[in-house]
Amino acid sequence: MGKTQLKFAVILGFAGLISCSAQNVGPAKFAHNVCRHVSILDDVTLKPVLGAEDLALDEANGRLFISAYNRRAAEKASKRNGAAPPSGGVYAVPLDALFQAGGQPVYAASLASPGEFSGGLRPHGIHYDKTNKELVFINRTYARDGRKWRMEPVLQRLGANGEVFVGAAQTTHCAANDVVTNEGENLVSFDHASCGIGAGFENIFRLKRSGLMNDRSIVFKKALFANGLAQTVDGDFVLAATRENALLVLDRNKHEIKTRIDLPGGPDNLSVSAEGDIIAAVHPKMLKLAFNRKLGWGRAPSRIIKADPQTGAIDILFDDPKGALFSAATSAVKVEQGLIAGSVTDEGLLVCREKS
Repeated sequence: MGKTQLKFAVILGFAGLISCSAQNVGPAKFAHNVCRHVSILDDVTLKPVLGAEDLALDEANGRLFISAYNRRAAEKASKRNGAAPPSGGVYAVPLDALFQAGGQPVYAASLASPGEFSGGLRPHGIHYDKTNKELVFINRTYARDGRKWRMEPVLQRLGANGEVFVGAAQTTHCAANDVVTNEGENLVSFDHASCGIGAGFENIFRLKRSGLMNDRSIVFKKALFANGLAQTVDGDFVLAATRENALLVLDRNKHEIKTRIDLPGGPDNLSVSAEGDIIAAVHPKMLKLAFNRKLGWGRAPSRIIKADPQTGAIDILFDDPKGALFSAATSAVKVEQGLIAGSVTDEGLLVCREKS
């Protein structure tokens, strides 16, 4: 395929992103006046944390884990014959500090140095393994490939309690997106069946070839851009089908679709509340997200919903159609004190307090 054809395929691929939900949404539970944009600072570098694309909870110990890196800067640097793309970090923040911050920044404890990882540290998706008290995430490493840099995702484990521990990297799907652990096994979502040009054709023709794999093989491949992944209190798996504007509830054993929940936007990363609801950041306007994420143009809407995996009932928790308060939310968690959201492009976190 020539350069002109490839560019055309990319343009058509972006056109495939123009799948925004026309569904009307009701009022959000958390109004803007109970929410704040909280600055998060790396406690080692003292620099603002940008691109907190996914979050994980250790609610028993009152901690929030953050996976963050500047994805646009990394992708831009990878195309140049220069220094390695910039790294990010994995952080821990006390929940109380976030809800008591007022207008002050909150310092996040860096759990690892980028130099400890071959190919750098760029976490994408994060899961807290309560059994081992470890964090597992997809690390987007980069290696020199001629005059450019080639991205290779690997599965990585990291001690969550301050231990000096970095597990050996484990190979995974070239389009790995998110991860959960279940009974000692990793389950990974992959957003395309192919990588490179093949992924573009999946976008153009809306081919449902993405899905879920375990440590041995692919177990499900019938989604359109499989993204965030979570496990319900009943043990089933919930997969975000971003370009279908839907959540797919998969049977924990057969990995077949039990329930499809249509959403007012394309779901990104997922979490599970203490009540068993699925908490999802959804993108109501995918083209605006693409311009914001890929090109840095303007701001993108943020919308957070909760969905009952049993009944499919949906409630809007937060809605910012213009991204004025918080742009391009990609993850959220619901705790007793309120709601917290992270963004792939915005700085810091969104924190909304529950009314007393």
